[in-house]
Parts: sequence; structure tokens; C-alpha cells
Amino acid sequence: MIPHVNGSNNDKETEEIDLSNLYQYEKQRHLNWYDQILLNRPLRVIIVGLGAAVLAPLLIYHFVFFSSMELPPSDGFSVGSCVVPRADRLPCGLGNIPQAECHPQCCYDLNSNMCFHRYPSRFSYIMDRAWAEEVILQPRIATVPFSHQNSIPNIRISIDEISESHMSLQFYDAREMSLMGRRIEEKHYSYQVTSPEMSVTVEAAQGLIFNTIRGPLIASTDIWEIAFRLTNETMYGLGDIPLRGDTSKVIYSHRGGISSVPLIFAKIDSSYHGLLIDTVAPTEVLVFEENQIVVRSITSSGLKLHVFAGPEPSDVMEDVRKLIGVNDPLEYWMLGAHICSESSKSTAEALTDLEGFISTAVSEGLPFESHCGSRPIVFDSGCDLEENELHEDGAKVVKEAKKRYIPHVSPYIRHEIENETSSEEIEMSRTINETCVDVVSTYEQYMLRTNQSNLYVGSIGDDAFVYPMFENSSAEFMKSLWVYEVEIDGVILENNWPLDESKCNETKYNLPYFSENFERAFEITPKYDAIRPDDSTYLYTHNEQGNQFIKSFKTVFDEAIPMWTTSQFMNGAIKINRQSIDSSWTNLRRELVEAALGGISGHWSWSSPICGDTDSFDPKTQINLCVKWYMAASYMPLIKIHSLTTPRHPSAFTGTNKNLMIGALHKRLSLLPYFFTTLQTGPLLRPMFYQFPASDYLKDLSSQFSVGDDLVIVPNLQPSQSHVHFWLPPGTWYELWGGLRVEGNEGDVVTLTTTEADFLTFVRGGSILVIQKDVKPTAEETRLQSDYSLTIALDCESANTTNLSESSSDYLATGSFYLAKDISLTFRANNTQLVISAKGNDFEPMCDEDKAIWASVIKEISVYGLDDEHNNYDNHRHVSAAIDLCKLKESAEQELVYSFLE
Repeated sequence: MIPHVNGSNNDKETEEIDLSNLYQYEKQRHLNWYDQILLNRPLRVIIVGLGAAVLAPLLIYHFVFFSSMELPPSDGFSVGSCVVPRADRLPCGLGNIPQAECHPQCCYDLNSNMCFHRYPSRFSYIMDRAWAEEVILQPRIATVPFSHQNSIPNIRISIDEISESHMSLQFYDAREMSLMGRRIEEKHYSYQVTSPEMSVTVEAAQGLIFNTIRGPLIASTDIWEIAFRLTNETMYGLGDIPLRGDTSKVIYSHRGGISSVPLIFAKIDSSYHGLLIDTVAPTEVLVFEENQIVVRSITSSGLKLHVFAGPEPSDVMEDVRKLIGVNDPLEYWMLGAHICSESSKSTAEALTDLEGFISTAVSEGLPFESHCGSRPIVFDSGCDLEENELHEDGAKVVKEAKKRYIPHVSPYIRHEIENETSSEEIEMSRTINETCVDVVSTYEQYMLRTNQSNLYVGSIGDDAFVYPMFENSSAEFMKSLWVYEVEIDGVILENNWPLDESKCNETKYNLPYFSENFERAFEITPKYDAIRPDDSTYLYTHNEQGNQFIKSFKTVFDEAIPMWTTSQFMNGAIKINRQSIDSSWTNLRRELVEAALGGISGHWSWSSPICGDTDSFDPKTQINLCVKWYMAASYMPLIKIHSLTTPRHPSAFTGTNKNLMIGALHKRLSLLPYFFTTLQTGPLLRPMFYQFPASDYLKDLSSQFSVGDDLVIVPNLQPSQSHVHFWLPPGTWYELWGGLRVEGNEGDVVTLTTTEADFLTFVRGGSILVIQKDVKPTAEETRLQSDYSLTIALDCESANTTNLSESSSDYLATGSFYLAKDISLTFRANNTQLVISAKGNDFEPMCDEDKAIWASVIKEISVYGLDDEHNNYDNHRHVSAAIDLCKLKESAEQELVYSFLE
């Protein structure tokens, strides 16, 4: 209040007033309680601070995290909080959507426009009593956050105790089926299903190995979802080492998709366990920060997960192999190079090209084992006799060169549209070839359709195709497709998804859950409107199509033949053929990772195309990449050289590059005895975490790989790379071809110079390798005609501690050599002598003059790790020898002793 003075115009004497007292009086008389607070500075600061502390979180909660002001759920169970750290948020529905589309039981972040689950999620299932196999679970929320569809009202959980280290969890619609899991007495895990709000945990010796983390369990028509965590440390699998957060993987067979089983390895301390996602329906696996995993499947039947207790990665692999089956015995010739060239040229030109390549390759001594002939086989409904003759003539050219004929075959039928081929021409073809039938019209009951009456017609390039479904196809149908009068040595089933490049219909509008990752997969496979002969929607069983084609194709032949495939589902009895790989340095590294993870996931027979197999290859700018790819492929389980318009085989190049490619193939042939022996008991190419699970230094490496137990490769996989870094594994290590010992301790990083011609390989101290250096044009010729060289890499640490003498019986290196089912050799060496012994007594594969398939003489020995005074080369001792292994047959002890220091 502003004070003022009362006055008049008269001349009265002005009264004296005490202004200070008046001001104080008026101020006290008119002050309110809040004025006293506002005018008291210390009290004002305290109140403002308290208000910020209390009100700010509430405001943030209600206006930033909380999508609506609805009351807590009326079911009396957990309310859930929207105050979830960003790293822990799981998308509710599609996640990044407008707030109006976010389900009212979810939370919404206005800053990131993200719809996410509460913690714990309200989208869960409850039960009215303790869990048992027959107990029904009901949803807490009647609708799901995908198009607000209805939740499945009744589901069950079945737990199957498969073995002491393997169990499965199956969530399924109780209205459709009833399952009862097995129970066993002895097991290395325990599990708990809590009620009334469902959560599942699995524990093993290493701790908690599976936990549904009170996240969502969603079940509805065409969408099932579950969230879980396997570890708070590191995970590996699905094509990545390590498997990092913010990653999405699609389990739906397509060009460039996952080839191996969807297996994840998880690490806790120095122990490992695993999880396999067993679902045939289109499924997306989302990996988030903090190792949260969300599995979303386009299915109405449910989800199945396998949990493996470990504790070693090899234990997980063995359990997976028991689940998916194992490969047929690997024949030695399969380890050699397979070559195939596709051609869009005329029939005459395609055959001429094949003849020219075969002639050049044979004259140059190019080592390869098999060829696909004139071009890959595509079934035809028009009885194309000219095409049939081309394949038969191509097979004849390959076999006359003493190579194996392994055609590539696709699982669809070229189909003439709008009578482009006249009925007269077709009828003339049938008259000439009485075995030819129009398979599409004759066996229409096997064909994919768009409705009851219309065939599903897709396209690849400029051609139209129809798609047989092979699940219940007859042997007569398959023999009508295979009209070729030629003997084959094996077959590669390519494009086995199958492939369809036609314009994608709007699948995303027909499914409640459809991501951009699914869109990429669906646009090169049969589309949403495809219907199987039994009237079921095709996409739900698409992943099984590869297995069904394999099974049906086997009925064509009287005897079993080796088969490779680009698509399989949970099938370990098939050889993997990687396909549609673009040429890039990134993809070269990825192929090594894929092969390593594929091997430890149960697929030991794994093929990868050298230099890629698409039209992306540029021989002018990518020649160094191609050379390095040849070197890397030397250590792959199986290899293929597959070209489209631009050839990748060595004969297509010149000079140093050509020599380096051929040299890489020679090196592979020389190491095949070791590869063949390794593949009898385990995968060939292996990640470092698998081979050295106790080493924290090596667990996340994808820049070096173990090859069996005794070799490690450190590839230089960057353009013009001049150095590589070698993280030392436990033990003693030598450079394979020269014997230089790498100095350092476990986990030390050793920097080594490298060139375009190098592919550094190291051998473990304590191992003995069998090598065949004098290679021949094929693997089988090499193993029979090339004498052996032994590389003995002594364990120097043991040598320094035991002070061995010439008479010592302690051994510093051991090795084995698998010859056949009933015969193998073992080697033992110390720093003075080598002892060779036989396991089994069937020496026919090595010593029978008429039936031998293996050489029988060791002609040289290289010893790494001796004192310098005993070396006659820079870093090793080289000894010329003449050890006749057939003398083992005559030895009473089946043992030979050879001294290399005499």
C-alpha cells in the first residue's frame, strides 16, 4: 500500500504525522499469510524446493510417461509403473506410433513418440491356482496392443524335461490342443512358474538362465509375443558375435536370411547356456539393451522355446544336434571346390561356355571337384526338349573331365502365360518325348493358389512361375518333374524358400503385426494371398517348404545322394548352401561369422560362395576382395564358386591374382586330412568363445577364428590392410607354415604385419597335423597320390618345465588322423622322437593295392619348438623321412617309432 497525506486548501496548520509508524501499521494490517511467505526469502526457497521435489515427478509421470488418466486395473493385480528407464523399455505394440494409437494400458513418451509397456506389464496371463500342465491361464487385458484384437481367453504352458540339460517351454491355445510334458529324475536345472500372475524362471548351476522378467505375454489371432532375459552379460547367435542390443532378426526363410537354427548362446561368468526358438511361423526376434529379448510370431497356435543348461558351449551344441538330427557321413570329395555358372545365353552358347571352361581349367590344373553343368535346372511345364538336352549334354561334358556332376535345382515350375507357346509346339514335344507331361495341369492339386480356382503365379526376372507344394506330393509327380536321363552325384537345392520377385501385395494391411523387417522378407517370397492345397494360408508354414522339397526330391532316386539346400527348418541332416551373398568386405566377414555360428549350432556341413554369388561383383574394383575371399574360404567347411553374369573362378583372372586364388585352393587341399579328421567329431570353423570359453579376453572376438582344436586364423579383412592384431589364446602358438613362435601371454595383443598375399594361420603347441603338400586336381586324387608331411608343434611350456631327455616317455605333442570308420592313426612326440600307432585293424583304405583311397608314406617332418641348436631352418627343424605306415599292419604293437634328432 502506497502511503499518502490528507490536506486542504485552507491555511490551517498541517498536522505532523509519523510516516514510518503509519507505513508499518498499514503493512501489518493488510498482509495475508501468503504475503508473509513470499516476503520471507528462506521460507520461500524451502517451499519452492519441496514443491519441485514432490510435484515434478508427478507431472512427468502423468503428462510424459502416462498415456491416459485411467484408474488402476480392477483385477487387483500389479498396477505397473511407467517410470521405466529408456534402456529397459519394451515397445507396446508397434512401438513408434502416434499417441492415439497407443493402447490405453501402455505408457507413452511424448518426446520419443514411443508406446511402451509398464513394468510389470499389464499384458500378462493369470491363473487361479498353482501352475500345473492342465491349469488354464487367462489374460489380464481383454485386448492386445496390435489393432486392439481380442486376447486368446485360455492358454496353457507345457514344460517338457527332455534331458538332464535340455527342457522346452510351450505356450499354446488350450482350445486347440492339450499337451503333457515329460518329467525326469536327474537334471541340471530347475524351474518355477509363479501364480497368480504368470512368470517363468529357469535356474542352473551358473544361476538364473531364463527369466520372463514380468514382461508381456500376448496371445491373439496372428500374433503371439513373449519377453525374456537370458543373462546380464554377453549373448551370441543369430549371425552376430556378440549379439548386441537394438538388433532385429527375422525367422522366415528368404534371400539373405538366417540359414542355421535360431540358437542364442548366453554367457554367465565362464559358463554358457542356450535358447532355441522353435517356431515354424514367421517370427521376429528383437534384442534390446540390457539383454531383453522379445519374440513376436505371426501365428495363432503358440510359441515354443528350448532352454539348454550347458555349461560349455559344446554341451549346448550337442543338445541341439540331438534335437535337429545330424548330417549324413561326409564324403571326402565334398570338401573340394564346387563350381557353377548361371547363363542366360542360348542353349548352344551355354554349352560352348561350359566346354571352354572345362578345357581351360583342366589344362591349368585348377583344383575343383564338381560342376553344375551348362546351367542350373528350372522345372518347365512346357516340355522344353532343347533345355533338357542342354542339361544332359552339360552333364556329359563334366563327367568326361572326371569331375562330379552336381546340378542346381529350384523348387518351382516355369509357366507359360497367355499361350506364348502354341499348343501345337507342346503337342509336338510330347510326341517326340513320350515321358513328358504338362505337370501343372496334370498335378494341379499340388499347386499353390490364390483362391479355389486360380493358380498362384509369381515371377523371377522376366519369367512366370507356379509353385508346387511338396508336403504330400507323390513319387509320380516328382518323377514327372525330373525328366533328365543323367546320373547325378549330388544336388544343390537353390532358391529353396522359394523365390518370388513379383510385386508385393499389401501384406501389412492384412496382419495385425507387420514390421519393415517382415516386409523385406515377404517381398521376395510367395505373398500373403497364397493358399496351400489344403486351403491353409501359405505364410504360416513357409519355413517348412525347404524340408518338404528335400524329402520329396529324395523319392526321385533309387539311392541316397548328397544334398545341399538354401533353406531348412530344424534339420541337421542337410548340408547348408549359402546363397544370394553380395560381394563386399563386410559380407566376407559376415560369412565367416555365419559359418562359425552355423557350425556350433549343429550344421557342420556349411557352404559359402566365394566372392559372393550375385551380380554385385565388379572384377576391376573388387579383385583384392575376391583374392582374400578365396583365402578365407580355404578354412570353410565346404566351398562353392558360383557366378551369375560375371565369373568368379580363378581361370577368369590373370597374373598374380589368379595364382593367389589357385594357391588358396591348393592350401585347402593340403589341409583336408586335418579338416576331415576334425569334422568327424566337431565343427570346423569356430568362434573364439566356443573354443576358449574360460577366456574373458577372447569371448567377443569376431576378427579371428579357431579351425578345429589346433589352428587359429587371423584374417586381414580390410582393403589394403597392412597389420592384423592377434589376441593370444591360452598356450603356445606358432605361425603354421614357418614355425615362428608368437611371444606373449594369454590375452596379449600381438600386432603382425600382413600383405594381400597373407592369410595368417597359427598352430597350437602340443598338436600334430597331417598335411599333403603335393596337391592334385581333386581331393580324392590328392589323398591317394600325395605323400604326407607332419607338422609337430611342441608345447614349449611343458618342455621348459619337465627338462625332457631323449629317453623320456612324456609327450609334448599329440594328434590324430581319421582314415575310415575302422581305422585311424594317432601320433605322439616329445623333443626327440615320434611314435605312430593305429586304432583299428582295417588297413585296406591305406594298404590294399586295389582298394586303397589314402596314401601310405610320410615323407617329411617339421618340428616347431626345439632349441635353436637343433633347428636347420630359421624357426624349425625339417627332416626328410620315408615312413611306410603300412608297416603298422606288421607290427605286433601296431606302433612305429621315428627319431628326428639323429
